[in-house]
Amino acid sequence: MRRLPLGAGRHRYLLNRPLAESEVSAFEARHGVELPEDYRSFIVEVGDGGAGPFYGIFRLDRTDLDGRDGADLVPGFLAGAFPHTQSWNELGDGTPEAEDEYFDPAHIRGSLDVSHQGCGYMVRLVLDGPHRGALWEDGRCSGSGVSPFALGFADWYLRWLNRP
Repeated sequence: MRRLPLGAGRHRYLLNRPLAESEVSAFEARHGVELPEDYRSFIVEVGDGGAGPFYGIFRLDRTDLDGRDGADLVPGFLAGAFPHTQSWNELGDGTPEAEDEYFDPAHIRGSLDVSHQGCGYMVRLVLDGPHRGALWEDGRCSGSGVSPFALGFADWYLRWLNRP
């Protein structure tokens, strides 16, 4: 019996319907952002989430994210500048205050969840700043911090499509 790759059982290699240009423009206006062109093209021409690396690609409206991952919908969150230019991981001293600081959404502000890798690891698309358009991994769930992951959405997605 052949096992499906990680996450394939969830997305079943199906894409959601693409979004209308007006839906994407409304999202951008509501959040005060301009989505990177490769990601924007994907959700308008290919599909609004579904099949993709790991557990697939999230919908733009975030309806397929767990409730705990709601930072993307907080007003002003996506429009803020992404705070990192290099890998970041400052665990602190183990106190509750240090833990609150470590998991503060400010460390991922200006980025959009695009995929869940499993075990709490998230792939985030940077929307503003020097790394605009790049994907970063949010591995704070395991004390791994936040680090660059891929140069852009299209490159990352195409590597997944062309995998052996």
